[in-house]
Amino acid sequence: MDNFRNDRADGNEAIARYWMIIAGIALLGAGLLGFVPNNPIASSDPGALFRVNAAHNVVHLITGVLALAIAFGTRGRQLGNATMGFGVLYAVVAVLLLVDPTMFGLFSDAPTNAADHVLHVALAVVSLALGYMARERGTSLAA
Repeated sequence: MDNFRNDRADGNEAIARYWMIIAGIALLGAGLLGFVPNNPIASSDPGALFRVNAAHNVVHLITGVLALAIAFGTRGRQLGNATMGFGVLYAVVAVLLLVDPTMFGLFSDAPTNAADHVLHVALAVVSLALGYMARERGTSLAA
């Protein structure tokens, strides 16, 4: 039974690590893409799928590097805690952007839209869930 629990914990840790790699690469890609002028996916154009400006792009680059640092620089319970911390960070961002889509003027030329809100909430929820699962290492079902 202990091997099953350890295998499950190792699997959860791997899933959390892969998630952080995927999130990190996606955020870096989004940050870089946002600097490509007049693209229909991420730009300040009102018709773009994601409305971004230079500050928003830099935030994506920083959080992408953070996600990769978590993926490659942590293990075990620390990975779970860091992944949950990343989820909390994006939950705070999601709430702040719901309160003020311009992030108190920082994104005034490209306020966030519904696609941004969905993406931020998804990053938060998935990171919190997978981080919690990765923390499972060391817990016991038997008392």
